[in-house]
Amino acid sequence: MLLQSYPPDGGIVYTETNLDHFFPEPFNMISSALFLMPALYWIIKLRGFNRQYLFLSIAMYLLLTGCIGSTVYHGLRQWTFFIFMDWVPIALLCLMASVYFWYKLLGKWYHSVLALLIFLSVTIGIYKFLPLAEFQLAISINYGVMVLMIVLPLTLLLIKMKGHNTGLVVISLIAFAVALFFRVADKWEWISMGTHFLWHVFGAVATTVIFRFIYQLNDYKEG
Repeated sequence: MLLQSYPPDGGIVYTETNLDHFFPEPFNMISSALFLMPALYWIIKLRGFNRQYLFLSIAMYLLLTGCIGSTVYHGLRQWTFFIFMDWVPIALLCLMASVYFWYKLLGKWYHSVLALLIFLSVTIGIYKFLPLAEFQLAISINYGVMVLMIVLPLTLLLIKMKGHNTGLVVISLIAFAVALFFRVADKWEWISMGTHFLWHVFGAVATTVIFRFIYQLNDYKEG
């Protein structure tokens, strides 16, 4: 990891980052591209867009956008634009998922929006009160909050559905927990290429599984 300089994009320096190479972060770049698989799978399966699966139809394009942004960001480390293209679509996807699950649980959109505003306030507080030196930690905590934003209504929804497809949710959550651990562990420099790429690998697994759950949830009938 280069401690003496920062990438031209002004972003975070990871353990793998080596600005002397044409591809400063090859493992992070290749692992980012893994998200292309679930994105393309659902684009093909839903034939580009399917109003019956409206949430999933929007989510798959957000995932594709984030995948492209992350791959270029980690691969070249040249342009700030791709940092935003990396995380903004995923943040929007998490916010949408939270609203979607609250709506599925409560049946009212305004309840969903209220819950979302509460979590957004928490997110803003994280960045406001954590010191600038802990910015990387703030990002990891923020990802955790975004997941909690989804997990809380999702757990209540599973109870309402009497455990229908709980296995898919459990697998997805375990995969994400492992992913988040490796994201935090990158700074410990356990291995030369760091562990950030494993954040992508297990994140792709979590996303793939939860998309399958959402697809089946759309067809779920109570009783």
